[in-house]
Amino acid sequence: MVVSLCAAALAGCGGEGSGSSLENALAYLPEDSPLVIVIGTDPEGSQVQAIETIVERFPFGDQVRKQLEESLSSQDVDFEKDVKPLLGNEFVVGGPDVQSVVDDAADDQFVGAIEAKDEGKLRELIERDDTQERGEQNGATLYEDSDGDTFAIEDGVLVVAGDRKLLEAALEQRDADDSATPETFESGTEGLPEDALVRVYADVEQLIAADPDTKEARKVEWVSALRTFGLSIGFESDRVRVDFRLGTEGDDLTEEDLPIASGPESPEVIDSPDEIGVGLRGPEQILAFAEAAGQAVDPAGFGDYSAGKQAIESRVDVSIEEDLLGQLEDDLAVSAGLDGTFGARSPVRDSAAFTRTLDKLGKALPEIAENAVGEPVGYAKPKKGEDFYALATADGDSLVYGVVDGVFVLANDSRRASTLAGDETRAVEDAEGAISMSAPAAELVSQAISRFGEAGIGGALGGSLLSEPLGELTGSVAAETDGLTGRFVLTFD
Repeated sequence: MVVSLCAAALAGCGGEGSGSSLENALAYLPEDSPLVIVIGTDPEGSQVQAIETIVERFPFGDQVRKQLEESLSSQDVDFEKDVKPLLGNEFVVGGPDVQSVVDDAADDQFVGAIEAKDEGKLRELIERDDTQERGEQNGATLYEDSDGDTFAIEDGVLVVAGDRKLLEAALEQRDADDSATPETFESGTEGLPEDALVRVYADVEQLIAADPDTKEARKVEWVSALRTFGLSIGFESDRVRVDFRLGTEGDDLTEEDLPIASGPESPEVIDSPDEIGVGLRGPEQILAFAEAAGQAVDPAGFGDYSAGKQAIESRVDVSIEEDLLGQLEDDLAVSAGLDGTFGARSPVRDSAAFTRTLDKLGKALPEIAENAVGEPVGYAKPKKGEDFYALATADGDSLVYGVVDGVFVLANDSRRASTLAGDETRAVEDAEGAISMSAPAAELVSQAISRFGEAGIGGALGGSLLSEPLGELTGSVAAETDGLTGRFVLTFD
């Protein structure tokens, strides 16, 4: 019971801790642990204060806070008096080996540790519960609680594990010379906010190598260069921020090997008040990466694809790279709504040449579409004075595309297509890299609840109460030869 309450409290609190306490907690994991998660537990820290401010923005926020405190207490344990004095240092939890992470049957193969702020309070809390001492090992006292969970205390550090064998191995690891250190952890989370509530480090190279299903994928230059993954989740009074970094290392890795275009320049998104907007710089880079990956992973399949592509290009006298992707002058902007509509737009270099290319593609597109959807597809060229080509199935699915005022537009709804060319675009705040996105969180949540939630006034009212404090959800992803970085931010009004 005590261990369960402490674990729940750790998940519910946040803040900063001292370096020495982090070092003490990490020491129970091997230095080559493939997955390590560090959670701040300071109830008075900036992170938990920010969370409380965010919760207060929502109706019933105070009630939620009280219910959480009650859930972290029991009949004999009071959160404020018994649990809170123990918190403040980082709680470390990780998988000690690869199998503990990649094996689906190893859900409980973990080791966790935290140095209590008050060791006396910790032992007092344990003795109050129906907990029995089960001997000593490597200087630690072993305990078993009323639920049959085994844990240990060593020099004020509470150590938990998925089973007794893992616990004993963790205690032995503490006295070894190859334990995890703050330096090891920080190397995998370099560049991420150090004061975040949650920080995660993963040895991607080790995890990929241990999974036989990734054998073919490792033939891709960029995949074989992957080394580490770091992620952080942090809170401010008006936002939640998630940052990540996929570290790569390879002497032969070039910008052409990256999955998206390199550089910090960020594309604009369609400024639509009730849709998700995504901007993409250099769409040809994604196609090139996909083709290179396909060739490395499945040479035979890529050969069939390449032959089919060449046959189509020869048939219609069109080059996909030069006449289509090469004609896109600026970034590609895509928008999508919860009602299933979507649209994409990009200015073209030569409207007349691009229109001629679309005319040529009309010779092959219906057949290509039929092969893709498995049913007959109708095709229509634009009538005189009109701009749009159309593909449609018998059950009503359609795709409309064309060039309007120098802008190539594509949508699955004719009305959406007609407005795309004139839609304004805007930059995403603080975005960096070839991919950017923005979404009106309040509107999307309200739409989702309206469409998929409870019907009637109650459902509509609940949706309004839940969505009203939400602001904007933004994000971006950037690529360089030393790593892929990204950031997503949800703001609150």
